[in-house]
Amino acid sequence: MDRTGFAPVASRMRNGHSATELPAHAKAFILDFLKISKMADRLIFLGSGGSRVVVATQVVATGGFIIQLGHHQIWIDPGPGALVRAKECKVRASDTDIIFCSHHHIDHSNDINAVIDAMTIGGIRQKGVLISTKTTIEGADDNGPILLNFYKKSLKETYPLAPGDSVKIGDLTFIATPTDHDCDAIGLRLETPYGAIGFTSDTAYSPKLAEALKGCTILIADVLRPGNEKWKTHMNSANVAELFKEAKPRIGIITAFGMKLLKANPAWEARDIQKESNVTVYAAREGLKIDLKTLMVS
Repeated sequence: MDRTGFAPVASRMRNGHSATELPAHAKAFILDFLKISKMADRLIFLGSGGSRVVVATQVVATGGFIIQLGHHQIWIDPGPGALVRAKECKVRASDTDIIFCSHHHIDHSNDINAVIDAMTIGGIRQKGVLISTKTTIEGADDNGPILLNFYKKSLKETYPLAPGDSVKIGDLTFIATPTDHDCDAIGLRLETPYGAIGFTSDTAYSPKLAEALKGCTILIADVLRPGNEKWKTHMNSANVAELFKEAKPRIGIITAFGMKLLKANPAWEARDIQKESNVTVYAAREGLKIDLKTLMVS
């Protein structure tokens, strides 16, 4: 057994078959499991929760969100319960080939290794990439790494980014945006054929944040507290209204709600942000979908 609790691949095969001598039925299963088909171009939320209390109680889900584009499935911030929420939303975890994790706090990173296990069949087939911070991938001081060495070897590549760094994968460009959080963290500006998709991650508001995310087609903002209630390393609804007013996305989505915001009602907070920013705003919920071609929300 290795550090992950898994036996080496060859010893996991039954009936004396090695990793290169799989029986025909096992080969057929794996090929079907790993086959890549063109997906609908859409965004799917696997939850809308953030903060320690929401993670602990799971009053709303914390699975992050999925972007499906062409043959790519991108999993953003797979928090606790991500695989369960994917199954409930009829998302096949094995289709994932890109993971973006904004930082190492567990409500954003907890299920990274589980997702990699699903998409590589426990490391049998090397697949996919992880884009994240140095702390998440390599560790720093007393923090991390979150990525276990077994699953690091299962990936084709890892990209530890700092704000301003970028990675190009096919016709997609991942740009790390600045944050003002209490740890090593990045946001995301994803340039796609349908325009940019922005994600703030956990951060306080700043003009440089609005500048980095200006002109996104869709802008997803983590908002911890309602109204003007302050928390120095997170945004509240008033901060998000200011962000949307400055960045001017076509659609704004709020997510990663703390308990106080949930009690205030995310739909009402979205309404107030929309009124203040003059941007169409939706509150995330488990199963919320956005068609990237038409921007229809369902």
